Amino acid sequence: MTPTPDRPAGRPTRPAPGDTRPGPRTPRRRPSRAVIIRRRIVALLILLAVIALLVWGVTAVVGLLTGGDDAPAAEQVTAAETETGPVDPQPCQSRDLEVDLAPTAAAAGKPVTFDVTLRNTSQAACLADAGRETLVLTVSSGEDRVWSSADCPAEPAKRALLIDSGDTVKTTLTWDGSRSAQGCPGGQRAAGGGTYRVTASLDGAMLPGAEATFTL
Repeated sequence: MTPTPDRPAGRPTRPAPGDTRPGPRTPRRRPSRAVIIRRRIVALLILLAVIALLVWGVTAVVGLLTGGDDAPAAEQVTAAETETGPVDPQPCQSRDLEVDLAPTAAAAGKPVTFDVTLRNTSQAACLADAGRETLVLTVSSGEDRVWSSADCPAEPAKRALLIDSGDTVKTTLTWDGSRSAQGCPGGQRAAGGGTYRVTASLDGAMLPGAEATFTL
């Protein structure tokens, strides 16, 4: 048996030709503690960012689904508060009122009743004063002023009537059938038979359409 010559110490052994076995592996270095801590911090930040995005997305979706219903509800509450809020109507202007005069049939020397219907044509409620100082009826025949409700008033000085927009109120005034004059002097004679015209004014201003004719 031929002895194998000794290899010099410290020299690596070369693989024989045709030998496919892997050589010795170099051991992997473990990352340092600082590197591990940095990696964990980065991973935690990424996780927090993902959670924040998820929360924001859920909140946005819920807002889109419920936001359309909140606006009408708020509008309804505002409208209800407006409708039930305190009402402070202003005095009616003559241009905002339509008047219908309806005298009753009567004979000469007998009382005549006038039904006065006031209609509010403005966009808001207003107060119409139907007292003797404001709402005045005048009866005439041609150029002859026969009677005025302001001469010998039987109605109260003030009589406020609240009229909503588009609504009507009715009041009644009566002429006793006698002539009258300012200051209400006595001894006035009864009006004779014939055709008469009655007009209405509010606070000194003639009311549109406030005119009617009648016969005694």
